[in-house]
Amino acid sequence: MTQSRRGPKRNEASRRAILEATRDILRTDSYDRLSLDGIARRAGVGKQTIYRWWSSKAAVVVDAVLDGFIPTPPLPEPSGSDIAVALREWLMAFREQIASPIGRTLSRALTGAAAVDDTAATRLYTHFTGPLREHLRERLASDAELRPDADHLAAADALIGALIFLALSRQPAESDHLDGLLDIVLNGLRKPTGIR
Repeated sequence: MTQSRRGPKRNEASRRAILEATRDILRTDSYDRLSLDGIARRAGVGKQTIYRWWSSKAAVVVDAVLDGFIPTPPLPEPSGSDIAVALREWLMAFREQIASPIGRTLSRALTGAAAVDDTAATRLYTHFTGPLREHLRERLASDAELRPDADHLAAADALIGALIFLALSRQPAESDHLDGLLDIVLNGLRKPTGIR
């Protein structure tokens, strides 16, 4: 569980009610409007019960996601033999996922939680970002068109980071912009074609 405060052992019924209330509120409202008061009211518990176990609303959301109360679709992974096509399809799928209403809500909540809670950051990295980052690195490193000595992890970070940055700063991830990002990354990774 994500928690930065020590307290008495959790009552499982109260814990479940809190995580279900968080899920239900986020289905109909934004993360900005989510509050510990609202969660407590909906769960039928005192606000102090929540504070005993979680340090913030973001920490509650992390547990709701990682404990399966808020289902999240699997992160897309690039596949296919043509690296440019595979990465473009992946970028567009990832963009759609984090641009959806629940995607926006969760990306803001989970990033906020990771920024202030080391345990949350580790759990989220292990569950989401780490596997995606490693899959993307492996896909880039295995492509015969790309330099084997390139920093494929840095390229993966550039692609993932750009999408998360746009989502968090509430900027549109336009197709042309993503094509430009992909062009820059792939041109930096491609093997030289020879001197004419």
